[in-house]
Amino acid sequence: MNIVNDNFYSNKNLLKISVIIVVSFIVSTKNYLLFHTILEGWAVIISAIIYIIANRTYKHSKNNYLLFLGIAYLFVGILDFFHLITYKGLAIFDNLTANQPTQLWIAGRYLEAISLASAPYFINRKFSKQTVTLIYSLLTSFLIINIIWLKSFPDCFIQGDGLTSFKIISEYIISIILIAGIYNFYINKQNIRYSIYKLLLFSIIFTILSELSFTLYNDVYGVMNFIGHIFKLISYSLIFHEIVIKGIELPYDRICSELKKSAHTDSLTGLYNRKSFIEKLKDIYSRDKASPLVILMLDLDNFKMINDKYGHQTGDVVLQEFAQLIETNIRKSDMACRLGGDEFTVILRASEEETAQIIKRIRDSIKAWKEGDSTLKSLGVSIGSARLKDGYSIDDLIKEADNNMYEEKENKDYNYR
Repeated sequence: MNIVNDNFYSNKNLLKISVIIVVSFIVSTKNYLLFHTILEGWAVIISAIIYIIANRTYKHSKNNYLLFLGIAYLFVGILDFFHLITYKGLAIFDNLTANQPTQLWIAGRYLEAISLASAPYFINRKFSKQTVTLIYSLLTSFLIINIIWLKSFPDCFIQGDGLTSFKIISEYIISIILIAGIYNFYINKQNIRYSIYKLLLFSIIFTILSELSFTLYNDVYGVMNFIGHIFKLISYSLIFHEIVIKGIELPYDRICSELKKSAHTDSLTGLYNRKSFIEKLKDIYSRDKASPLVILMLDLDNFKMINDKYGHQTGDVVLQEFAQLIETNIRKSDMACRLGGDEFTVILRASEEETAQIIKRIRDSIKAWKEGDSTLKSLGVSIGSARLKDGYSIDDLIKEADNNMYEEKENKDYNYR
């Protein structure tokens, strides 16, 4: 059931699930062994895919609990695979009864339940992938050897008598562990995307329903056995869907978002860049020429002296501090940009009085900034402003602000020894 869009609960997906259930029921009535082989085979494949996706995308997602779930489901899938190949009627192992596949089922469900309940612990915690993989490898090997070859695992199904007390009690214990898992995810839901949280919640609920169904059958080919496997299929599909969304789509969404951000922001200062400046001006110019539009051009005077005397690393710090100073003294509705080098600009929707106040705040902050740092003694700032007038183009506006800024710079007399 390869459902990879974000809306698992869409009518289209619900229709798919309904069709799969109906077809599965028809197949089970004709050949239950075939139904079981297909369904458990698909569960094993899902487990392997979950591991591959969680493992291979970790360097992008950095999601520890998904990596933990991926490792866990790999080994749950291994137990499910042995459950599949030992199932009554396949005749791969001559000396086995219906007891061993039922034991492998219980072992797999214990491992799955404990893993789901433990996963929230790793939401904000790193762990050694090698160590966790080794622990699961040893535990899984121990269970398989004890069930198939040593036959020392407690009986779960006795031909003629049906399910043993150990098996039935185990299903209830597993359900309790899963309920604990629901609680663990609930108290950590603020750290999980809501859509992912819902998928996990429903996946665990369907796993619980599957466990409860398996307390009610007396025949490994019976109706309740069928229902339990269907619930398992839905649960695995929900987990698979979660891993696909979180493991593939979200990391690449984040990469695209970061690329988009880097295309519009200056990497050094975090301000918008020249491209964003031009785009914003064009947007305002095309939509709302009536509202007041002002741009400020700001240029650091003698910035080259800072670079030459103290080095480019110090120069970068000065640019970052100046950018922060600008942002601190403008309004949230204003837009500060770095055009390049030591040239900055601010887009304002402001009256003449408001513009003058903003410029004064910037100048006063620069004065205080310089007084607190002796390395800035030679530094100054030239500010030119321009207001959009009738008949002005964007180029005219930028040119006027530039000219006013350079005029102020030329009228200054810096005399440093």
